[in-house]
Amino acid sequence: MSKTLPKEFVALLQQSLPLSEASAIVDCIDKIPNVSIRLNRHKIDGINQLEPSVILKPIIHCKDGFLLSRRISFTGDPGFHAGGYYVQEANSMVIGHVAEELLKILPKGIVALDLCGAPGGKSTHISSVLRDGDLLVANETIASRCNVLLENLCKWGLANHIVTTSSAQNLGKLRGLFHLVLADMPCSGEGMFRKNPTAINEWSIGNVQLCSERQQRITHDIWPSIAQGGYLVYSTCTFNKKENEDNIHGLRDSLHAKTVRLAIPKEWNVLETEPGMYRMMPHQTDGEGFFFSILQKTQEQKCVLQKKISIHIPKQLPEFLTQGHLGYEEKGALMLIKNGLWFQHHPHLPAFLPHVKQIGINAGFFNKKNWKPHSEYDLMVNKLDHYPSISVDTETALRYYKREFLPIKTTLKGGVGLRWKGLSLGTVNALTHGLNNLWPMSWRILNQSLKPDTLLL
Repeated sequence: MSKTLPKEFVALLQQSLPLSEASAIVDCIDKIPNVSIRLNRHKIDGINQLEPSVILKPIIHCKDGFLLSRRISFTGDPGFHAGGYYVQEANSMVIGHVAEELLKILPKGIVALDLCGAPGGKSTHISSVLRDGDLLVANETIASRCNVLLENLCKWGLANHIVTTSSAQNLGKLRGLFHLVLADMPCSGEGMFRKNPTAINEWSIGNVQLCSERQQRITHDIWPSIAQGGYLVYSTCTFNKKENEDNIHGLRDSLHAKTVRLAIPKEWNVLETEPGMYRMMPHQTDGEGFFFSILQKTQEQKCVLQKKISIHIPKQLPEFLTQGHLGYEEKGALMLIKNGLWFQHHPHLPAFLPHVKQIGINAGFFNKKNWKPHSEYDLMVNKLDHYPSISVDTETALRYYKREFLPIKTTLKGGVGLRWKGLSLGTVNALTHGLNNLWPMSWRILNQSLKPDTLLL
């Protein structure tokens, strides 16, 4: 593989890192990358529920992360579709630890932002580590990628999120709103060469320069939205210094920011190249190339928000949707989002956010005075099961996710939840001759010849 790497890339790598590290990375690119998952502890307790033959070992820097001994057909696993786990690159899971450390010193009831959220790995992770009363705004600038972000957050089931599809420039107008911003920057992707070989052909010195400039522009655009004392977690999956350390130096000076150092266990093999600048190398860790640094805002910044013309106003919820949530009406459906301190701080927040895609999860709607629960509600954790449920086997679960009609006769009528190995799968409408499928059409499995393959015991 090293013979096919661009000479300019190897030269830049040698300029960015000690020669021994650069050589080890070049050799490592030829190896097969690991496959890793992160459990949703709100739905799956732990490793005791997973098939031992598929689990290789835990990921040292993420308590919910595991390396797999082989790649299963995730599309053939109902546990994957039900939000029981997320398939995520191992080293990027360190961001969950970073967020947890910062949350220890941040005030309660914050609003966090995942600026470049799709497809949802870091967003679902941050959703899991946020405290009760905190809120996540998960944003994806590219509208076509926003749907998968929304899907993964809804499947994750915590309902402590609002999804937007906006630019950093527009979000930057929300002055002083966010105490924590995650910015996994669009980059030249050098750290993913062995996982995505096509990235090698797309690499060039010119592209590195363009990425560096774009990263600086994005950071400057979003910076006004960060509260005084708040943090921006800057990360890339690339090796060169231009997009990493050099950018942090420039941003720190131009923004009058401070880099923050973390106490990271030595056994994690995280390399601190300069104070507050961290690299994870594929030859020293179980994942791909990853860089991160934390910038803290030191300048005075008051929270100043401007309302949009279209205002989202909370509405009274039906009693069976439980306390602890807020309701918003969108396109005739009732959206449900976790209530908390964030709402006391910013009671009209959805009205200020630009280009809101969806607030929380879709709870359902009334149909002829009967409540029809949405599948997104059935996937929510800590919900009140105000409707009956039916247990199904693996093959039936996959037929459900293909959005087929299920010829299962029951005495039940109306909204029913499906259950598989203790997991909520989604909802159906029970009729006399079977179960009418209510799984969202855009989420359905298209592979009709798919065979079951599951991580769960």
